[in-house]
Amino acid sequence: KIVWAKHCEIQQVNLKQLSSDQQLNDGEKVPLNVKELGSCEIYPQTLSHSPNGRFVVVCGDGE
Repeated sequence: KIVWAKHCEIQQVNLKQLSSDQQLNDGEKVPLNVKELGSCEIYPQTLSHSPNGRFVVVCGDGE
């Protein structure tokens, strides 16, 4: 899984959705479905996750 912040929106993509029989060339765009995890009230500066990968925390604005 890849988690990122786009402005105040938190988004996620799951790479396990790619099929193993799909052939991709170098430099080709990978077709992924982006999932919205939600939005936050602060502007995110860092994203951290727990060691088991279950929880994600957003830090920013000196908090």
